[in-house]
Amino acid sequence: MNRIEFIAELEKLLQNISAEERNEAVQYYRDYFEDAGIENEQHIIEELGSPRKVAETIKAGLKGGDGESGEYRETGYTDTRFEEKEMPARTGETTGRQKAPEQGQKKPWDSNALKIILIIAIVLVGAPVILPLALAVICVVLALVLSGFALLGGLVLAAVAVMATGFIMAVTGIVELFSFPALGLVVCGVGLIMGVLGLVATVLLAKLCMIVFPVLFRGIVNICRRPFYGKEGK
Repeated sequence: MNRIEFIAELEKLLQNISAEERNEAVQYYRDYFEDAGIENEQHIIEELGSPRKVAETIKAGLKGGDGESGEYRETGYTDTRFEEKEMPARTGETTGRQKAPEQGQKKPWDSNALKIILIIAIVLVGAPVILPLALAVICVVLALVLSGFALLGGLVLAAVAVMATGFIMAVTGIVELFSFPALGLVVCGVGLIMGVLGLVATVLLAKLCMIVFPVLFRGIVNICRRPFYGKEGK
């Protein structure tokens, strides 16, 4: 039996009393179930007993009899079995009747001294592992940044070399045109192609360096400042 069936059965058993008194009595128990919460429903039903027993108690109280466990008052029917009992607390909630913790009592983890000792212990235990690991990470990051500098610098130098070689070949081809026209024409054409490709590559790589190098510099500066300034170094 659940509380809905309990209330329905109780209301049915109270048909022979006045509607006003029946509604007040039923509402009393309906409110009691609501205050207790769904999770305490079966516990309340076990304490109350059967709906018939509750109905007989209510009727006895209304007739002015010596009911063992209840009486009907001006504010509605009151079951004296629950006058001094605390309402079962809902899960995760505290009621006003529950004993409040003493003001002078502190939780173990609220002690500032204990927190400081715990932090010191964590630092002492973790420092031999954390510091080498942090240095290793910093070294890896710096190595990657420097590798990026070296790679871009090498590409720029290679592009400049190709451009210079192409223009030199073009000049050589022009000179050879007077002695060996066919050979001079081929050398001049290849040189011009290499020179143009080298020039285009140099310009593009130079623009890329202008974008990437500032980012890499800022990254290095932030990495170096972070151990000393923390988040402010960003």
